[in-house]
Amino acid sequence: MRSGMQLTEGQKTSISPEAAAFLNKVRTVPLANFLAPYLTTPNRVINFRAQYEKNIPLEESIITKFGLQVKEIKIAGVIVVVIEPPNIKPEYASKIVVNIHGGGFVLSRARDRTSLILAGELGMRVYAIEYTLSPEARYPVTRDECLDVYRQLVKDFRPQDIFFTSSSSGGQLTLSMLLLAQKEKLPIPAAQYLCTPAADLTGAGDSIVTNASRDIMPGSFLIGMVEQNYAPPGFNKKDPLFSPLFATYNLDFPPTIITVGTRDLLLSTGVQLYWKLREAGVEVELLVSEGMWHGFNWELEVPESICARVAVKAFLLKHALI
Repeated sequence: MRSGMQLTEGQKTSISPEAAAFLNKVRTVPLANFLAPYLTTPNRVINFRAQYEKNIPLEESIITKFGLQVKEIKIAGVIVVVIEPPNIKPEYASKIVVNIHGGGFVLSRARDRTSLILAGELGMRVYAIEYTLSPEARYPVTRDECLDVYRQLVKDFRPQDIFFTSSSSGGQLTLSMLLLAQKEKLPIPAAQYLCTPAADLTGAGDSIVTNASRDIMPGSFLIGMVEQNYAPPGFNKKDPLFSPLFATYNLDFPPTIITVGTRDLLLSTGVQLYWKLREAGVEVELLVSEGMWHGFNWELEVPESICARVAVKAFLLKHALI
């Protein structure tokens, strides 16, 4: 591993000192494209999970910061982590946010900082789905777990009281699940937030190449994790439920806000998805943040991250009060 991304003085002037300091600490992988097939094998990605234990102190600090209550329940046989903020406003008491976490399909967990920050800053209960990771479960097992949870939630809550949020690979799961929910004629949620969604799993697009050495995660790693752990052998990755960028959308799709950064390997996917939804008549916003990386939104103290989260909150709360 190499430490620190080198920024020119011009690049530093367009982002906050906090963002520049973050990028300066990032550990990059030399020869990433060459090493990706070896570093993303099923055995290796399972071993990487132990590193996520290092995030527990951060998660605990966020729980303390916002005074959150965390518990596990089961919905449709799937573990769901319910995160409740204190002093929920009466107008949000019946609302819930369903969060589907990222992690390249192979890492992370429901009680990650994204779910905790969402609960603390939105002031709503978050239902975070503890889906089965890959390679233990390949597509479509995980997506179907999420759909099973949603089928039950629309029985327990009014659809206008349900919001979806997701990050990266969680975006693929959310989009695929909502497309299937529409086919089943299930009610749609009030709105959704897609943070740098992995809506195209074919490895296509401009930014996955141009940002390969500029993002905090090489695009070749995402391709390797999908190919070796998530996609069924020989599966057509252009299938519109597997790569929802290629799906057909209509006016009934939920209002959507998308965030990406100019360093993001999935910048192109976010832009393409925005235009696809817009052309279908869906209410959609795209927020592109200068100099920001994949999943930058969840850095608590980076000004650009805070700014993006404030805008997302305004979008979701607007639909919460309709």
